[in-house]
Amino acid sequence: MIPQPEYAGAKIHSKGIDDRLGLACDPIEDKLFEENKESLFLPGQEFWYGLEIQSLQTPYSEIVEMIDYVKPEAGDIWVDLGAGYGRMGLALGFVKPAVKFIGYEFVKDRVDEGNRIIDLWGLNQSVMRQADISKDSFMLDDANLFFLYDFGSKDDIYKVLEKLRVLAQKRSIQVVARGRGVRSWIFMDCPWLSEVNSPVQFKNWTFFRS
Repeated sequence: MIPQPEYAGAKIHSKGIDDRLGLACDPIEDKLFEENKESLFLPGQEFWYGLEIQSLQTPYSEIVEMIDYVKPEAGDIWVDLGAGYGRMGLALGFVKPAVKFIGYEFVKDRVDEGNRIIDLWGLNQSVMRQADISKDSFMLDDANLFFLYDFGSKDDIYKVLEKLRVLAQKRSIQVVARGRGVRSWIFMDCPWLSEVNSPVQFKNWTFFRS
């Protein structure tokens, strides 16, 4: 499939913002690829080693679109499940500094770099944490807003969707889902999220509310 021109432009724009912020994604991803290239095609978890970095992460323009639509307020907690380098937290830190951001990412090098930039720019309401969110032992934060991308295998994403279902039994939650996989699986198998309230669909992401 040929990339859409607007998506190509969004990636170029995002690369410029990464550079201005000081994110050193490319050398980190090169190192991760070299360290893990022998196991890239083994079955199991998917960490996207070797994927072009601007394809790995959501463009900043889409993140701002999400923030503008959701309109999080002071005291809200936005949790990113599979956060990469924490772009969502960086954007929130600048445009919604009273909103708390927690980004979970399995790969430590990405977590460390995200936290370095968060600290560099004094974005005190944002934090990256290393975790395997598919593990039974992982507990979701008691948050009201979640961002979920196609972060890994189908099985792992379903495990996280089940954790969200359990949380939604206690309180209403909002989920911003990006990626063909996670969005289609929510529509197919998560009526508690896709049918209670009408989803709002955008070109590359969907807003769900339980």
